Formats: sequence, structure tokens, C-alpha cells
Amino acid sequence: MNRITVAKTGAYVIAGIAAVSSYGHQVELLSLADLDPLFGFIPSEWVTPITVDSLAIIALMVRTSDTVTETTKRVAMLPLVLAGGLSVAANVALARNPIQVIVGVWTVLAYIVAELFVAKMERKAIPAPAEEKSTVTVKVTEREKAARKRSGYDKMDKAAKRAWTKAYRARVGATSPVSPAAGPGSPSVEVLEAIAR
Repeated sequence: MNRITVAKTGAYVIAGIAAVSSYGHQVELLSLADLDPLFGFIPSEWVTPITVDSLAIIALMVRTSDTVTETTKRVAMLPLVLAGGLSVAANVALARNPIQVIVGVWTVLAYIVAELFVAKMERKAIPAPAEEKSTVTVKVTEREKAARKRSGYDKMDKAAKRAWTKAYRARVGATSPVSPAAGPGSPSVEVLEAIAR
């Protein structure tokens, strides 16, 4: 198991603990509000906190997912913070002493911080794109094609073909062709082809 998987698992565990600890506080707080039952029979104070904690966990899953874009991960931070804020509010509202306030804030803050660390680890783990090699494509001339045919180029393996092409082009200057100088001292086409063989 790699480090990112361990960190993600830890973030989910912390999120679960935060959700469970804040759920009871949210239920208790909403029961004081005397909400109407959902569909006439489902107690709203038991259902509504599920939306808060589920939203936080879904946002956490999106933030730590390998299959979503960076923009989506950034957008998912908003519901994560909103749900975390509601959980903190419920925890603090029902706290009976300073220790309960600290614990209520800490449990929610811990899963947001854990998620941020996981996101940073994932960004570090993505390898930087390799620099593309600049390859120059050289067009094969008719002369080179003829020389290849004479030398049995098609029967060579890749390494031999590369070596042959490099040697041929070095001899005749195929990579940067220059017209032979006019005059009595310039080599003829026949001489150049003989050298290439």
C-alpha cells in the first residue's frame, strides 16, 4: 500500500469520526427547532444531519479522487468547508464546557486539514511531463532510396538501419544538402553515389 492510499484511508477515518460525533449534536440541535416531519412521518431532525455529513464525505471523496479534474477538486472545497462549518456550529452550540468546544472544533477541522494534506501529496506524486525530444524529420531522397536498395537496407535490423542511415547521410550530406560547386574540381554524381555505397 503506497503513502497516498494510507493518507486517503486516514482522511476517510477522520471524516467518519467527525461525522458520527457531529451527527448527534445536529440531531439534538434540530429537535429544539420543532421541525415538521419529512413526508409527515420521518423525523426531520434525524434526516437533515445526514445531508450535512454525507455532503462533507462526498466532497472529501471528490477532493481525493484520481478521476476528477483539478477544477472539480477546487470546487469541491466549498461544500466541504460549508458542511464542516455546519458541523462545527452544531458541536459548539451544544457544548457544555470549553473542552467540548475544543473537541467539537478539532474533529471537524482535523478532517479538512487531513484532506488538504492528501491533496498536496497527490499533486506532488504526479510526475512532471517529460520534455519532448525535438526530432528533425529528414526526407529520404531518391538517391538514398536507391542506395538503400543496393545495400540490402530492408533486411537490416533497426540498429543497423540507423547506423547505415547515419553513415550514408554523413558521407553525402543528406541532412543539409549543398549543391556541388561548379567547376573542374567538383565530384560528379557517379562519384558521390560510389562513395555512398
